[in-house]
Amino acid sequence: MNKTLMSIVLFLGFALLVGLSVASYAAESVGNVVDDTVITTTVKAELAKDVRLATLTSIEVSTTQGVVTLAGKVHNSEEKAMVEQKVRGVNGVVTVNNELQIQKE
Repeated sequence: MNKTLMSIVLFLGFALLVGLSVASYAAESVGNVVDDTVITTTVKAELAKDVRLATLTSIEVSTTQGVVTLAGKVHNSEEKAMVEQKVRGVNGVVTVNNELQIQKE
């Protein structure tokens, strides 16, 4: 009887540890998604506030674990650099993958 009780206690302890690990991982994953969404929204808002960038509706912004990827078209290399600089200034941005293409007119 004592071995059976000990086995049950060990099993429940193990199950508790596994459950806590899974819950911690899930909370961290959800937190990352929320943080990435906030970063993306903030980047878009910063770009929209800049009068020079107000017409750049063709810039796509995506964020994964703080890494912001920019895609789309800009008018020239100065604009491309300016967009990247603005994005780098957003809180939470780890790095920027600037895949913006210069429009051929």
